[in-house]
Amino acid sequence: MKTVVGVLVGVAALVGLLLGMADLTQNRPDVVRDGSRTTVTFEVATRDVERGEPAAAAALWAVCAGTVGGEVSAVPRSAGDAWRVTIAPAIGEHGENRLVGCLEDVTIDRVIGDVVAIESR
Repeated sequence: MKTVVGVLVGVAALVGLLLGMADLTQNRPDVVRDGSRTTVTFEVATRDVERGEPAAAAALWAVCAGTVGGEVSAVPRSAGDAWRVTIAPAIGEHGENRLVGCLEDVTIDRVIGDVVAIESR
């Protein structure tokens, strides 16, 4: 009887642990605010990219735009030394985390991104 109870307690603890981990790693949606927008400014560092920085910025954005919902700029526009895109409706905290993680961590040969600013209105 003690063995059965021990096994049941162990199974319950394992299930609780798995459910807790699933909750912590879940991709949560953000609240949608109609009429709002987010502007993301990011820099791109390249090393011998054949088609130049504009193509590198477009490629990086093409890969990362799918991490957020809504209408997104198809191509980043130049903003001095950086690149700017807009997303409507505005993204929330979870969307920002996903997008920053993608822009700064995605692996594209000889291209590195760095988020300068995220502004939501």
